Amino acid sequence: KSRAKSCTKVPQSIRIIAAAVRIGRRRSLHRLCPDRGQEHAAAPRAMASRRQLCLVALCGIGNALLAPTVPGCSLTNCRAKSGGFGATTNKAPSKKSKAKAFTKKQAQLEADRITNAPARCPCHSGLDYKACCAPCHAKATTAATPEALLRSRYAAFSLELPSYLAATTHPLHDDFDKDTAAWVQRLAKGLDASYFEGLRVLAQNAIGENEHEITFEADVRPRDSPEGAGVTLHERSRFTREGGAWFYREGLDVSSK
Repeated sequence: KSRAKSCTKVPQSIRIIAAAVRIGRRRSLHRLCPDRGQEHAAAPRAMASRRQLCLVALCGIGNALLAPTVPGCSLTNCRAKSGGFGATTNKAPSKKSKAKAFTKKQAQLEADRITNAPARCPCHSGLDYKACCAPCHAKATTAATPEALLRSRYAAFSLELPSYLAATTHPLHDDFDKDTAAWVQRLAKGLDASYFEGLRVLAQNAIGENEHEITFEADVRPRDSPEGAGVTLHERSRFTREGGAWFYREGLDVSSK
């Protein structure tokens, strides 16, 4: 078992050299030992034989290293794994592997942002972040009311937490995308462009047990604009409850001033 074929333990080029050396030794001894009286006469022939064997070994090594890529060939696999001469080029990462890597990196980035968030909650409730929107952002709980969801989403905009925004958007919303990784990536590109400076809830209307509307104003300022140069967004939003959790369903009567 210890000498089972394994290119990682005994490369084929080494086996070729070892075989050549063993053959060379046997032929040299066969020629030199039978007649010690002819030892000096046989020596030049043995040297010539060893030179030939060396050439054969070198040719074998060259052929092994330059061998075409053949599926299932142990040498090919060894060469490809080691990245040696003639190794095949690594395949480009698949879309699925890229999405998985992005999701993992984004999750860590957002966890750091939650940890380093300001003491006062960015939703402008006046409460400490840890006692307000942090549990929702950390997925320790879900928003208990539509207003709590509205504020946690506004704070998520401020803290640049696109994963939370995607997770709390209803599947019937126009922006919903089943490809969550691609959607989160698009959201992430735009969140760092603005400051979210204020949120005011103006009115609420319970349409039913699982439907709710909230009218609010939000102050937003582009990061490249001076203070006081922002805009106020006015929106009437609809929220829907499914499975005991509230989701942002759609924005109605959206305007700015």
